[in-house]
Amino acid sequence: MSPRKAVVWRQVVEELANALQVAIGFAAQVRRKAQTTADDAVLLEDAIARAVSALKQAQPLAARKPGRR
Repeated sequence: MSPRKAVVWRQVVEELANALQVAIGFAAQVRRKAQTTADDAVLLEDAIARAVSALKQAQPLAARKPGRR
């Protein structure tokens, strides 16, 4: 391999390594945000389930019987 090609290869490898380090940082950031979003979704589901349960308890007994609307 010529000295010029060796220099070019070294530059390419360094540029790839730098780009991959940036990509790893972005991937970690996306993973953290996705985990936070998933955790928030679980909390939202629980809150909605509690609200539905409370509304069902407040509903008059006659309205809870099947076939009556």
